[in-house]
Amino acid sequence: MTAKDTLQKHFKRTRFLANTLASSPVVLFVYTPLLVAQTAAGIAVPFATGRFIDALIGGAAPWLPFATMASLMLARSALAPFLQRLVLSRARNIELKLQMRVLDAAMDLSPAELAPLANGKLVAKLVRDAYSVGGFVGGLYPRFIVAIVTMFAAGAALYSRSAALGLAFMSFIPLAIAMFCPFAKRFARNSRSVRTRSDGAYSTLFEFFHSLPFLRMLDAERRFADGPRATIESLKTANRDMDRLGAAFGALLGAILVAGEIIVPGIAGAYATKGAIPVGDVVVYQLLFLAAMQSVQGMVSLLPETASLREGIDSLGEMLSRHAPERIRKKTGAVESIEFRNVTFSYPGAESRPVVKDFSAVFRDGRAYAFTGGNGAGKTTLLKLAIGALEPQSGEILVNGEPLNTFDAGSFRRELGIVFQDSLFVAGSLRDNITMRDPKFTDADVAAAARQSGFDAVVDRLPDSLDTRISVCGQSLSGGELQRLAIARALVRAPSVLVLDEATNHLDAAARKAFAEMFRRLAKDRIVLIVSHDESIVNLCDEKIFCQIAK
Repeated sequence: MTAKDTLQKHFKRTRFLANTLASSPVVLFVYTPLLVAQTAAGIAVPFATGRFIDALIGGAAPWLPFATMASLMLARSALAPFLQRLVLSRARNIELKLQMRVLDAAMDLSPAELAPLANGKLVAKLVRDAYSVGGFVGGLYPRFIVAIVTMFAAGAALYSRSAALGLAFMSFIPLAIAMFCPFAKRFARNSRSVRTRSDGAYSTLFEFFHSLPFLRMLDAERRFADGPRATIESLKTANRDMDRLGAAFGALLGAILVAGEIIVPGIAGAYATKGAIPVGDVVVYQLLFLAAMQSVQGMVSLLPETASLREGIDSLGEMLSRHAPERIRKKTGAVESIEFRNVTFSYPGAESRPVVKDFSAVFRDGRAYAFTGGNGAGKTTLLKLAIGALEPQSGEILVNGEPLNTFDAGSFRRELGIVFQDSLFVAGSLRDNITMRDPKFTDADVAAAARQSGFDAVVDRLPDSLDTRISVCGQSLSGGELQRLAIARALVRAPSVLVLDEATNHLDAAARKAFAEMFRRLAKDRIVLIVSHDESIVNLCDEKIFCQIAK
């Protein structure tokens, strides 16, 4: 990465954080000034303490300096819980807003864009990375403000009492920062490793737990646990490296602080012995230098968390940068034709072996098309290209004579009725799974779709009828019943394009016969694209398209 690229990344991160803070004016215009005031009160405490000690030694009345010292301490202490509650509540609000943005962005992504974010990766962005930004507002930002204010206020105060000590401290700041620059690079590298490995762990664990019930039935769960164990071990190694680096970092910070605690009282004591400063100023110098050193410590101690935050921002940026307001596009209306022109497609990681190569065909309404050929010949891939779930690497796909990507994606998808071999379902009622919670579908529409698909016989025997709830896996229904449910979901939309991928696989003989009788009726006024090994269904189609493995 060039220096220019690095600067651009830093600028993007800074702008992201600035926009995050700007999204909560309370943090900027209420919390921050109060935090600065609280920090200034803390800087004033050493001066009040010095005056109190000098009054005691000199025999003057100590009550006024004592009252001043006590008032500053109480004010600082009283503000602390209020400020903490305020910033934490704002941080949670910001985190929630960011999670809503990620969720909205995910819903606007195309199926092809969602594919790389499958399994746990999207959950990681939604939970882990959004939480890291909320943690910045609730933790890193306050510590950064306190460190900056303390550093400069303590340095100025030291300089006002002793130019030598003030200049020594000010010259120490860039030296300390330079000492910790190598740590910053290592923290950044380790944080990137932790994020990459945790993304892999999320995905691997998601897949394992999803398949665990099936593996348990075969008594094979322990034989397939190697993957999850390896990812957890890998993540542990990355975290252990981060812990070791943090321990070395903390040891260096502690050593510098101890050196300051020894050197400053010695110098201040020498001044007091010569009568150059009052005895009380020894305490003032000690407390101010400690405050100043702790501010530097606070600044550099942010490095590990800042590195993690940076990774979180980059991870969110990968997601949100995809999410641009979609320009106004044309509505498709009823789909009368889908045309492939020299379409080539290969899956990521297998670019040299295209599944579809230089494919051209036109599909028109009122006709049914059967895709035939051996396994791996690209039949299902062609269906997914036709409905926009995949995007070709070359060539183009036209709908009603115009490029598919010029149409509004939502309006096109509403024209589709899709039944795949392993259909997905949503956690909810059977009615939810048929209508997909679209209020435009009436009970009559649902009943008609259930009747056409043969799912009405299933509904009639269930105590809660269409209000029967199922999980995402469709538990409590058989494979054939779930397939009929998927067909009902496709038919209720009255689609102008009906896509069927091995739709009869789980159906019994009676259901297959009923489906065949329904098939010709379905193809009268729509495009039907079908993949099936059932010759009785294939023979009902108007055209057969033979697919073969691309070379």
